[in-house]
Amino acid sequence: MSWKTRLLALMLALIALAPQSALADIFLSADFALTRGEGENEYQFTAAVPENVATSAPVAWPDGCRQTAMTRQSAAGRAQFGFTFACDHPFRADDVIRTPWKVDGGRFVSTLPGVEVDRSLSSDGSGITVPVGEATATARPLAELAGEFLRQGVWHILMGWDHLAFVLCLALLARGRQLVWLVSCFTIGHSISLGLAFFEVVRAPVPPVEAAIALSIVFMAREALRGAKGAALFAFRRQVGVVSLFGLLHGLGFATALGELGVHEGEKLASLAFFNIGVEIGQLVFVSAVMAALAGLRALSLAVPARAAALYAVGALGSFWMIERVAAFATV
Repeated sequence: MSWKTRLLALMLALIALAPQSALADIFLSADFALTRGEGENEYQFTAAVPENVATSAPVAWPDGCRQTAMTRQSAAGRAQFGFTFACDHPFRADDVIRTPWKVDGGRFVSTLPGVEVDRSLSSDGSGITVPVGEATATARPLAELAGEFLRQGVWHILMGWDHLAFVLCLALLARGRQLVWLVSCFTIGHSISLGLAFFEVVRAPVPPVEAAIALSIVFMAREALRGAKGAALFAFRRQVGVVSLFGLLHGLGFATALGELGVHEGEKLASLAFFNIGVEIGQLVFVSAVMAALAGLRALSLAVPARAAALYAVGALGSFWMIERVAAFATV
């Protein structure tokens, strides 16, 4: 055998061994996440593991817990498992989930309200034990709750373009005491329905509510434009009633947002109160900004055309939202 043949054989042998050598040095990691489910003491547990160790062996749940659903997807060489499980009781401090996948280590993240967990995990050779008991929500100080939900309330109203559009219509419809009355009636209306929906005293499907909120914007923009021409569709007292009813409608939208924050059972009343206060703070900030802008435009004799342009724009936007949300019914 010539030296060239020997060299070729050696190179082929090294190439054949390379994958095994490289694979032996790869750190097999897993990612685990725990979030709240829809029902009380119901949770979502996700696990992303390398495809080559993603067996279908069962997961061992904490005592008193049972699996209710499972999905599996694969992408980029990793398998993603999604589990829904329910427990007979809240998590205890020593509760764990035992996973069957033979990985070298992992990361556990929990977004349950009360305690945020983000930590690394090690394997015992047969799998990884996930300490879900560390995510047990504990009673938080009132000051901490107040700060969190005040921020959430302010953020929601300032980022809720449909709610801001409705309040803008009110600010362009009335001035002085009449504006105070209309904004107060809107506040009372959405505060009532927010509380009733959040505590599930009343329930309403989200898509029709969102479409009706868009319609309320169109109605109020038209009302403000008609008022500017001296032919108001409703007298002020009737406007108060209409705005109050629309407030009830918008409160259902606020309740959906608050419910998505995953509020702990023992924090519902406080979170509702501070979230609602945050909404009112954000609303007052927005109304004050609109009033200041109008005052500046009046000084420049631009208030009337700017007001009309804003109302036409808001009405058009509300119409677009309504059509878009109604069209989405078919996909719900």
